[in-house]
Amino acid sequence: MDRKQWYQRRVRADGIVLMSYIYGTKGATMTGIFDNSELDDFEKGKSDKFEFTDMKNMGTIKCIALRVLVGDDSWLFNNMTVTCGSKVKTFANSNSEWLSTDSREGLTFLKLCD
Repeated sequence: MDRKQWYQRRVRADGIVLMSYIYGTKGATMTGIFDNSELDDFEKGKSDKFEFTDMKNMGTIKCIALRVLVGDDSWLFNNMTVTCGSKVKTFANSNSEWLSTDSREGLTFLKLCD
């Protein structure tokens, strides 16, 4: 199975839990929770790296959909890069959409496609 890696540069967040769906030419797959247990994830001005193993091959990466599961904060990121084997795809949050469990602060679901 390919290893998926995400890199994102975020503007602000602290207490938020999310996961994603990756869509490609051969179907879709779901990630685990975005969490590095040994680190404080989603810190303002920092970049995080998340790795997920044993995920199905989706072919060429086309879209990423992020879902906020729980949390008491909002998160704004500039871009997110997905790596599957030798394939790399960067998705820009060009509309500066915030993610949050609170609909007054942002979206609970955001899908970005090329």
